[in-house]
Amino acid sequence: MGFKYKRSGKLENLLNVLRDFSLSDQILFGQQNAGHIGVSITAADGTESDCRNLCGRHPAVVGIDTLSFTGYEGNLNDLITVVKNLRRQGIIITLSSHMPNFSLGGDEFYDYSPNITEGDCGRRILPGGDLNAKYRRFLDMIADFAERCVDVEGEKIPMIFRPFHECNGDWFWWGKAYLTDEEYIELFRYTIDYLMDQKGVDNLAIAYSPNGPVTGEKEYLARYPGDEYIDILGLDYYHDKPHKGDGFSHRLSSSLEVIDRIAEERGKITALTETGYRSLETENGYFEGLAPMDNTVKDWFTQLLDAITSTESGKCIAFMLIWANFSDTQFWLPFATEDFRHEMCDDFIKFAEDPRVKMAPVFDFDEQV
Repeated sequence: MGFKYKRSGKLENLLNVLRDFSLSDQILFGQQNAGHIGVSITAADGTESDCRNLCGRHPAVVGIDTLSFTGYEGNLNDLITVVKNLRRQGIIITLSSHMPNFSLGGDEFYDYSPNITEGDCGRRILPGGDLNAKYRRFLDMIADFAERCVDVEGEKIPMIFRPFHECNGDWFWWGKAYLTDEEYIELFRYTIDYLMDQKGVDNLAIAYSPNGPVTGEKEYLARYPGDEYIDILGLDYYHDKPHKGDGFSHRLSSSLEVIDRIAEERGKITALTETGYRSLETENGYFEGLAPMDNTVKDWFTQLLDAITSTESGKCIAFMLIWANFSDTQFWLPFATEDFRHEMCDDFIKFAEDPRVKMAPVFDFDEQV
């Protein structure tokens, strides 16, 4: 079964590009917030990135988040400028959504609260719930954003929209502990129906991305909204407390094999929608991403690439996305400044220059506008 709603011509072109890369010998490399948040950048308008400053090329895919709509990671108007500039440079945009807990803040959106899980938010924002009108106001912001992000020809820029990610965990209010599988599917479908049927959005491809690892199709599809609502089968899977021989590579490869089987049966695209090296506790402190020094697997990026491409299923993912560089103590991609060069910079440069990896631009400049 195909997607339920009509898509713009440029969105169809984007989906065809992703399909082509899923059949190619290259994987598109991506990073979250690379165009406007970083450690080494001096401009936050989509023209710089820590990645480009280190290896000379932007990521092929750049993630942004609806957090910017409410002021947590920038603001809406500035983000539109970022998206336009990224598009001009031949970069694919993916929009994730750490939605606020709508039971908080009264009529206002309570900044960063997806991890606040009380308040029965997921049920109350559905039709008939007391928070449905507030939720529709938030969806209206997404529709407005999608409409206002236009290229130099005035046509809407195609993007990948990834709502309600890591839905099989319990750290977001839409997680398995707070919504049944059936309720989650109802919420996901309602969200897409509202955006595309009620608001006429036609430039968003839709991704489904549970947390990994996954061991079988039944597990992966437990909260799947249906083929008519999904374009991309994704997986979010981080490498926690890495050390050589800890089994992460095998679990990742096995998970991608599960997803690839499903995608082949259903005609979908696959992606590693979030990944990264998470040091967590070290002798020098707690770091969500890379540690500033003394990382245990200093060739992690090239090891990751080898793990992904060790199977045909891994080679079939269209893109992979590393998380964001928020500060010099919370970052997932090595960076260099005048005063500091991270110990994993050389490994990342080697990764970025590997022929199996595609950096920006994805589109030729005469084709992308």
